[in-house]
Parts: sequence; structure tokens; C-alpha cells
Amino acid sequence: MDDSEKINEQLSSSLKWAFLAGAFLVGCFAVPVFCGGKQAELCVCAKINPNTASVGELAQMPSIGPKKAQAIIDYRNEQLAGGRKKVFENADDLEKVKGIGEKTVEKLKPFMEFGEE
Repeated sequence: MDDSEKINEQLSSSLKWAFLAGAFLVGCFAVPVFCGGKQAELCVCAKINPNTASVGELAQMPSIGPKKAQAIIDYRNEQLAGGRKKVFENADDLEKVKGIGEKTVEKLKPFMEFGEE
């Protein structure tokens, strides 16, 4: 076995370990969510409260990127400045945020909680 074959074998072995480590991490930190018997998304196990979540936390949810996450934060801050104590009582309240409609809210419901802050 020459040097190039040894290097290829070592790389192959390293790539296998990297793949296994990545698969392990996905298994630890993400779980499949099933809706109507079909796998919908991979998500972080903890649910997100839009009344307290950061832009980064909100952006983890399906159909919510950084711009929509910021729109949620902006709407929340406007409402809190107006004297409200809690902006989002349930998932449907997110429809008040520009750019978020009924279909998006339906996708988000499994990922959110609205408990006490």
C-alpha cells in the first residue's frame, strides 16, 4: 500500500466518523414532528414563546426567517409600548403581524407555547 492509498483510507475513516458524529447530534437535538401521520419538520425539542423569544429563536420555526422574526419582535415591542402586558395569547394572534397569515400560523402551532412568562 503506497502513501496515497494510506491517506485515502485515513480520510475515508475520518469522514465516516464525522458523518456518525453529525447523525448523533441531529438525533440528540432534533426530533421529527408528525402531523396527520406525515413527518412535517425537524425541530428543536423546546417550544418557543413568541412573547419572550429572541429573533434567533423565532427564526428557527418553519416559515419564519430573520425578517419575519424581526417583524414579530417589532409588533410585540409596539404593543408592549402601548401598555399591553402580553401580546400573543395564542398562535392565531400572530396573524396580526404583517407577512404572517393563516397557513403560516397553522405550520407554527406545534412549535409554540404561550404559558406564563
